[in-house]
Amino acid sequence: MVGVLEQLAEINISGAPFLAAYGVTWIVCGVMWKTTSPITASLATLFQGMFALPIALLILYGIDAFENRPDTGELDELIIIIAMSQLLVLPLLIAMFKKKHYCLIPFVFSIAGAVHFLMYTWLYQTFSYLIMSLFIAFGLALIYYLDTKEDKGMTSSGASHACLFTGATLLIHAGYLTALHFLK
Repeated sequence: MVGVLEQLAEINISGAPFLAAYGVTWIVCGVMWKTTSPITASLATLFQGMFALPIALLILYGIDAFENRPDTGELDELIIIIAMSQLLVLPLLIAMFKKKHYCLIPFVFSIAGAVHFLMYTWLYQTFSYLIMSLFIAFGLALIYYLDTKEDKGMTSSGASHACLFTGATLLIHAGYLTALHFLK
């Protein structure tokens, strides 16, 4: 089984195309939190995956990852569950939007992503996903702590920093995984 996972990691560059695509959309959301209304920015944050996913899949198509994908057999169901796991947070995010807690949306969504990435430690057989998840969790906690005002709550600036931090972390990790891939 480990051999199949290593082949999958090699073909998919350990998920770097997904990290890069989502990293860019998180950065765009971070900029939007500085330049648009909280409603617009929170909607962009909620739906950024609708842009990132097709871009990531297009990159994988471009590097023939679908054509060269190893037969993962019984693991396919688990891989799909791992990929879909972070969608469980969407009802909460929608409720937060409805209650006008816009500035918390990037924090909750990003933490859900960090938990989602933990499983990729196993899938791609690299501890770098564990390190990235921890980095996101502690970084967001620090941003939240520094930005939250007791009388005002979270600000758009804090939401922007959460998005920018998440995006930069994803892009750095994508670069690291890509460099490892090409240095082999």
